Amino acid sequence: MKRFPKIVAAAAALALTGGALTACGTSDAQSGGAESEVPSRVVLTSHAAANTLDELDLEDNVIGLVKTGVFPDALSTYSGDEYTDIGSLKEPKMDVIAELGPDLILYGNRTRAMEPEFAKVSDQVVAGDPDTSDTVASNRAKVEEIAALFGEEDAASEKLDEIDDQVAETRGKAEGAGTALVLMTSGGKVTGYGPGSRFDLIYNELGMEPAAGNLESEGSHGAPLSWEQIAELNPDHVFVIDRDAAIGSEGEAATALLDNPVFNRTEAASNGNVHILDGQNWYLVGGGLGVLNSMILEIDNAVS
Repeated sequence: MKRFPKIVAAAAALALTGGALTACGTSDAQSGGAESEVPSRVVLTSHAAANTLDELDLEDNVIGLVKTGVFPDALSTYSGDEYTDIGSLKEPKMDVIAELGPDLILYGNRTRAMEPEFAKVSDQVVAGDPDTSDTVASNRAKVEEIAALFGEEDAASEKLDEIDDQVAETRGKAEGAGTALVLMTSGGKVTGYGPGSRFDLIYNELGMEPAAGNLESEGSHGAPLSWEQIAELNPDHVFVIDRDAAIGSEGEAATALLDNPVFNRTEAASNGNVHILDGQNWYLVGGGLGVLNSMILEIDNAVS
């Protein structure tokens, strides 16, 4: 049984004084000149931040997070009823959050526009997801920021150094592994991602040579590609994210969709270098102290 810190009286006192703290969007947890207490009633709409708190053994400080829809396996620590379900990644329930009375809200990219609403119910509001550009560096900065709120900088630093070591090791293998193309399957269609996209980690940070230099993405869901276009690009490695499986939507599985004569002519398909990635980690979580390391290891295993 999880034990939750008894901070109700302190939270009530803070509310009565009008809140000595000022809400912050990304990094400034202002304390009004006094030393900040460690947050002990944390609500999250960021899966990446939830993973980071778990890796730092701070899960007992969490009281609620988004659990509606597909709940990533990486966050199984929070599956119990002691963690209140506050809704979905895109539509958290503000009434439930307000009732919980959080002293910290770590929000995800999908709820960035709701920051002003979060600030009405908590004195600390901090972005919890890394950016999709310069993912490793952004993830480090975000983990360090979150760890500092709990006085866990040293524990975070050790794990972050391990990630940096893994990046260097994987990059050393990937740079000589040939060209790569990232594909997403969804609703029976396939889209591609190149450098500068939300999955740029594979190219610019882990060192895979892009099979396509410029792909004009339509929002966050990639650039539409025909099978003939993919065959013409002829990548040595294809990394696949099955979005339907990741979000629990019905649809043709990526493996079945890719099993067609045109795609099977590619070097990747011919040589067994079509890699189905963990869609929950790549599409739903996208970072965090443990998940980012798992993502990097997937690429490492693919090119080893």
